[in-house]
Formats: sequence, structure tokens, C-alpha cells
Amino acid sequence: MRSTFNILFYINRSKLRTDGTTAILCRITIDGSKVVMSTGESISPKDWSVKRQETNDKKLNQRLQSFREKIEQGYNTLLLQFGAVSAELLKNHLQSVGSNPTTLLALSREELSIVQSTRASGTYQSCRSYHRQLESFVESKGVVDIPLTTLTMDFFDDYRIYFKRKGYALSSTKQNLFWLSRLMYRAVSQQTIRYNPFEDAKYERVERKIRCLGKTDVARLLAMPLQNEQAEFVRRIFIFSVFTGLAFADVNKLRYCDIETNNAGVHYIRQYRKKTGVESITPLHPIAEQILSLYPLKDKTEDNPIFATSQSRMQIGMHLKAVGLACGIRQNLSFHVARHTFGTLTLEAGVPIESIAKMMGHASIASTQIYAQITDSKISKDMDRLIEKSGKY
Repeated sequence: MRSTFNILFYINRSKLRTDGTTAILCRITIDGSKVVMSTGESISPKDWSVKRQETNDKKLNQRLQSFREKIEQGYNTLLLQFGAVSAELLKNHLQSVGSNPTTLLALSREELSIVQSTRASGTYQSCRSYHRQLESFVESKGVVDIPLTTLTMDFFDDYRIYFKRKGYALSSTKQNLFWLSRLMYRAVSQQTIRYNPFEDAKYERVERKIRCLGKTDVARLLAMPLQNEQAEFVRRIFIFSVFTGLAFADVNKLRYCDIETNNAGVHYIRQYRKKTGVESITPLHPIAEQILSLYPLKDKTEDNPIFATSQSRMQIGMHLKAVGLACGIRQNLSFHVARHTFGTLTLEAGVPIESIAKMMGHASIASTQIYAQITDSKISKDMDRLIEKSGKY
């Protein structure tokens, strides 16, 4: 009896990402048994044709056709080898080590798929942008893709020049070049290539500038409760972030079971960061404890988020802007600013940098060193003002 074998590309319109796109999935059916695989591609639902199982993007359709041919080739290989093929066997075969990408964009798509399933949404969006830039660059060379074994340092230098000509900031250029190097290290680990052709690449140094609030602005935030309930909620969780150093994603998922008490009776937050998975341990500042007291456990279980809200990230951003205006703060507020403020204020208070790194869940103390630079710069400016005043007497 002949087996039935069918490949269907489709999208799930009910599962949209924040940018309005959805993943293109592939359903493989063999003798009524079905498995689903990700193609690593995504699209806006309005651009998908259910009948034709394709998009209005010619290059994307070419990649889907390549994906189909890869499945058909795998099916025929297994059929010759075993005489019969199951859907699960075919899926395992396609995901095996032997199917590692051998071209640049195919590897980039695979890496992007891994990021999507293992990292935070914001990280995925950034990497998706790097992938698209790489696609545009390869397209500008008049080819569909480039074999990994043909890449040389000239390609890296051309890519750097590509961003300079487009007027990109040095920091953006570096991030895109880092993505390219990351792909090479992945290819080396998969033994697709023997060494990273860009290993000796030099990166122009970017002076990292971070934004944080001074004590005066923090005092203004504390002294200005708002009448609007939603805006007041945002003010509270922003202040909570200022005094705990938690990123927005970690404030959002904070539960009462994440709060522990040591032998001295001090309450602290023990949590694994959503972005990196690194553990952070942060003693609760009295102001942070005061904010928590406004959201008591009551009938909730300890596994429920403390700061549960129906507000979208965009709505929270709008209310945060209103909070800044109401408090007379010139700087645009964001939860990155709150987190950086925590790092700066704790260092100024004399907390050792190693402890701050642990509180903030930094994987490396190098990430924490930036706050020391800010503090040194502030001390230098304060000293200059003091000398200037002394000269007037």
C-alpha cells in the first residue's frame, strides 16, 4: 500500500507578535499522522495566500520552496533507507545534525529561530533587525545567498562600509557586525567551517552613555502621587524599579514567592532575570516595601504576579511620559532609566560594585562598571564647580 505524504504551509492568525507578524509553519502529514515544524519565517497575515500557500514576497517564496524541497529530499532518503517513513521520523531527521545550514542567510534564519524560542521578545526583535539588514546586504550583491566557506575578511569590511554609507550610528553598525560574527562562531561549532574568518576583526570603540535620574528627580517622583489610577500605577512600579533595579519584564513577573526573608529578618527579592536567566538577589528598600504593601497578597496565591495589569506596554509608556511631565522631569522616563538610576545611586551610597552586580543580575561585572564611570564623572564635575566657586573669593 502506497503511503500518503503531504506538505502544507500555513499561518496561525490568532497568534500575532507585537509587530503584527505571525510565524509561517509547516505541517507534514504521512498516513494520517501529523507533525508541525517552524520554517523560521514570519509574515503579516494580510500578505499570506491560504490557497497558494505563499506570500507576495518572491524571495520568501523561494525560501519556502527550498524548505519544501529539503523535506521531500529527507522523505525520499528515509524511504530508501527504511522502506517506510513516519511523520515523527522525518521531523527528527530534518532536525538532526546533518541538516546544518551551509549558507549565510540560512544560518542566520536558523539562529534567529533559536533566539525566538529561547530569548526575550525585545532581544528577538533586535536580532530580527540584524537578520534583515544582512538579507538586504546580500541582495545588494545580486545573489540569493552566500556559501559560508567562501566568506573572507573582505566581506566583513564591505559590510562595515555598507552601514557607513547608509549613515548608521557606530553603535548600530557594531551590533550588526556582532551578529555576523556570532553566525560564524555558530558555523564553527557546527563544524560547517573550520575557523571564523572574521576572528581578527577590529571594532571601533563606542562610548557607552546611559541615562539615569539624580536624587532631586527621584524626590520629585516620590512627592507627586497622581489622580489617574493607571498613571499612578505606572508611577509606583517605576519607583519600585528605581529602588530594586528590576527591569520592566522582571517587575511584571514578580510574585510573592520571589520574596524571601534572611535570618536577620531582612526581606529580599530572589529572581532569575527574564532577559538573561541570571539570578539576582536584591534587599528590599523600605520604599519598595511600602509600594508592595499597596498590593497585599489577600486571596491571591503566591504564584500570581504582584503588579498584574491589563495595560499594554505602549499604554504604560504613554503613562510614564505623563508621569515625567507631571513631576517636571526633563529626561524621558523608561524602565531602563529606572534600572540605571538604581545602579548609580547604590554605587554612590558606597555599595561594593560586586554586590551591585549580584543585585542587578549582571552576568559579568563589566556590565556594572559603567556606573562607576558615571560616578567618577560626576565627582569630577562637582570638583570643578567647587574650584570655580573657590576662585571667586
